[in-house]
Parts: sequence; C-alpha cells; structure tokens
Amino acid sequence: LSHFLWSSLPDHTLFQMAKENRICETTGLQKEVERLLEDPRSESFVQGFSESWLRLDKLGTMPPASKKFHEYYRYGLKEAMIEETHQFLTNAVKENVPLTDFIQSDYGFINQDLARHYGMKGIEGTHFRKVFFPENSIRGGLLGHASILTLTANGVDTSPVIRGIWILESILGTPPSPPPPDVEPIDPDVRGSKTVRELLEMHRSVQACADCHAKIDPYGFPLEYFDPVGGYRPTYYRSRFWKNSTQSTKLFPSGPIDGSSILNTGEKIHGPRTLKRVLISKKRLLAQNLAEKLMTYGTGRVITLRDKNEAKSIAQSVILENLGFRDLIIKIATSEAFARK
Repeated sequence: LSHFLWSSLPDHTLFQMAKENRICETTGLQKEVERLLEDPRSESFVQGFSESWLRLDKLGTMPPASKKFHEYYRYGLKEAMIEETHQFLTNAVKENVPLTDFIQSDYGFINQDLARHYGMKGIEGTHFRKVFFPENSIRGGLLGHASILTLTANGVDTSPVIRGIWILESILGTPPSPPPPDVEPIDPDVRGSKTVRELLEMHRSVQACADCHAKIDPYGFPLEYFDPVGGYRPTYYRSRFWKNSTQSTKLFPSGPIDGSSILNTGEKIHGPRTLKRVLISKKRLLAQNLAEKLMTYGTGRVITLRDKNEAKSIAQSVILENLGFRDLIIKIATSEAFARK
C-alpha cells in the first residue's frame, strides 16, 4: 500500500496497524488509503502513475527542432508541460473529479509561459494556478495538454497515427495490433506536395495496413490542429523560425488542416471538441482502462484474467454510482487482487 501511494516505505502508523492486524479490516484499510492520499508523499503516486499511464516519461526523448520551435526552449516549456499534467492529476485525486474530466474539463493548471503558448491573456507569473477555459476552448482534459501533444509527436512534425494509437492505448485501453514486419513505414513528404492525409491514404492501399489504420487514424486526424509542441495551428506551415527582432515565431502558412474523420464505429468527428464528445460517450472503456492501469501500477505485476475481471467490475461500479478518480483508487487499493498478491 505504501509503495503504491507513496513509492516508499510505510510510516510508523501503517506499521502499527499491520502489527495489530487492523489493516486487514475493510474499514481500517479504506481509512489508511484515505490517509496516505492526504499525505504530501502521495505526490510520488502522481508522478509515478503519470509515467506509467500517460507515458509522460517519454516527453523529451524526441526533442523539438530548436530552430523551428525556439519558444519551447526559450520559455522552458518542457518543465511547464510536465507540471501542468502533474497538477491536473493531483487535483483529480484531491477533488475526486469525474473520470470524464480526463477527456474534457473546463479548467486547467497553467502559468504565464503556458498561457502564452496557448494564446491566453491576463495570466502573469511563473507560478501555476487553476484557470477556467472559455466554453469553446480546445483546451481542457488531457488531449489539450501540451505535454501529451508533444510526446505524441516526433519533434519535427505530427502524426495522426501516433496520436491515434495513444488515444486507443491510454484512454480507451484498446491498443491496435502491431504492424506487419514487412510493411514500410510512412515517410513524411518534406516538400509538402502531399498532405499527411494523402500519405496515409496511400499507405492504407496496402491491405495488411488498411484494417488497423481504419481504427487508428480517425482518432488522430482531429488533433492535427495541434503542432508538434501542442500549440494551436489553423493551418499547416511550410516553414517557421524564431525572429529575434520581434521575439516571436515567424510563420509561413501552407495547406489547410482537415481535422474531420469517421470512426470505424460510425461517429463523425470534425475536430478536437467533437472528438472529446465521442470519447466521453465511451467513458466505460476509459473507466475499465484506468482500473486496469491502476491495478497494474499498484501491484507491480502483469495482471491476470481474474484481475481484469475484477477491474472491470470495479470500473462498472464507478460509472453506475457516478464516483470519481479518488474513489477508483480506493476501490483498487481495497480490491481482492491488490490484497491477494
């Protein structure tokens, strides 16, 4: 329990409860989970679980091109991006937010550097604070976080495939099959004569690729409105560079972005907002995926079919009873699977 929520050894209170065998009682265990979550040491859970679930540890492994995305380095956006997501998860634990907040929320945690990056005015200071987004904002939820949008890009350009796979794996828990070993990867058209959508259409002409890409790509296309560092772009750019005289990025527009798609389940999507609405309609998949991710992280092992069934039952109860993220953590920590192994 201590390693799950603190990433450290138990304290005296927890040792004493175990010694007196009170930790085995359901009510006693639940109270201890609550106490550990209230302790500042639970921040270790936020950091560890964000890496395990969201793959936040991948941010920076493919750093953005320094000349094209100078602002990423000038304003220390990598650290700000990570802090935004950490504070969002910390709030989810503390306030017991609905699981759907991970898909769409009307709030976020940003400072002046991220506000500048997001095109928001009136936010001064390097400290992070909770802000509420306008009703028509494309921010809110994890898919509006620059951290997620950057780690699902390659530092130079975006790929609907990578972002689509991330949604299937991290949000819905329905990862696609790995690609056949004899299929060539998609090479970007550096001359810009073909759009990403056109390149993927050509790729899907290979029958071995068609089925998987029909499942993956429609989730990624709506996020093309975000550039490789998570900034909003109304169009593609044939080039961009930092201009010292104006202390800003000079942009040279190219072709328009088409963020529309049709999921293999039939839903039509026109951009990030409609994508989020569709994902909210699939909240049962999100709940089950989160339950399995928490169980895997908490037990430190590959979960079995029996564990998966228990996780599914827990997820269903969370949805039916309109419970929140903190409730889900408590249910996992007090589950049979967690206690058994």
